[in-house]
Amino acid sequence: MEEISIDDLGFGLNFCFHHFPPAEAGSSHRVLKALALGGLLAVFPPPPPVFMSRAPEPYYYPLPREYVPGHWEMTREWVPGTWERVSIPGYYDRWGRWVAGHYENRQIPGYYAERRVWIEGYYRSY
Repeated sequence: MEEISIDDLGFGLNFCFHHFPPAEAGSSHRVLKALALGGLLAVFPPPPPVFMSRAPEPYYYPLPREYVPGHWEMTREWVPGTWERVSIPGYYDRWGRWVAGHYENRQIPGYYAERRVWIEGYYRSY
């Protein structure tokens, strides 16, 4: 089979469009144009169809849940200091004078205390 060159096709199209004006030919002009277009499609075939398939929706598996059991934990807590009122009985001082009994306010300083605290079990999520 002999190949059709671009020049031959161009000449054929030019001939068809200029020698058969639409006023004289009517519907035959449309037929010729369709034939000329068909010749173009024979020389330049359409590209192969591209089939695009959608990727399947991803399935997200739930993460495994891990149970952390309850346990005792040692914590260090600050215990604030307090004031207390203390009774001081009467006494003789070092010069031999009598000092009458009275009350004094004394401060007990704060301190840290170690305490055991129960931590409830829970499900750990990642």
